[in-house]
Amino acid sequence: MPSSILTAETYLRNLDSRAMPRYTFGEAGSYLGLPESTVRAWFSGMPYGQSPNVKRFKPLLKPASNDLLCFYDIASAHVLMSMKAKGVQPSDIRGIVSDLQNLCPGSPYPLLGRDFYMFGRDVVVKEVGKRLNLTRGGQMGFRSIMDRFLARIELDANMMPVRFSPLRTHHERGRGYIVIDPDFASGRPVVKGTGIAAEVIAKRKGSGESITYLAKDYRISRRAVEEAIKYFPKAKAA
Repeated sequence: MPSSILTAETYLRNLDSRAMPRYTFGEAGSYLGLPESTVRAWFSGMPYGQSPNVKRFKPLLKPASNDLLCFYDIASAHVLMSMKAKGVQPSDIRGIVSDLQNLCPGSPYPLLGRDFYMFGRDVVVKEVGKRLNLTRGGQMGFRSIMDRFLARIELDANMMPVRFSPLRTHHERGRGYIVIDPDFASGRPVVKGTGIAAEVIAKRKGSGESITYLAKDYRISRRAVEEAIKYFPKAKAA
């Protein structure tokens, strides 16, 4: 077999699917429960102000490509949501991300990985407390919010995410029946432990099929079906 083919096979085998560009800003926003404009601002920047004094909000994080995000990108956005849930202003979020980038120079994902979990998480809590003038109790409250988001992320041996269950608001409770896993359904939200796309379930419900029938047909719990429907409330059969 030609060496060029072996090289290509080795490349594909070693390719990390989690780093592949695949999500539009709109898709990422839909999956995370964020406005598309927020996701775009975080990763691409956006103009603000009125002509002739238009300025540009610089991106917080570098995306996988100019117009697409990878799984690691949306997992990073999931972590940023913990600060947004606490009401941290964009300028302060920028400062905190900058501190993390200085802590881990060269890392493309300062909100993920071993360094973040070992050191960066404490930096975020400390900086949010300082910037919001929080008491010790307030800092602990924010840590609780952030930990709730982080608990939804499943990690590999290097403490990088392999899948996560979006926490669309910090008030949300539950085990997280819907996950984003780059190895299933092209990275679209699926029922945890399966490759069943949540949107397909929601569309079938929209066409008139009952929750009981769908649960039996897919051999999943009623709660999983309900969570899929809640995740895509406007889904309709084509």
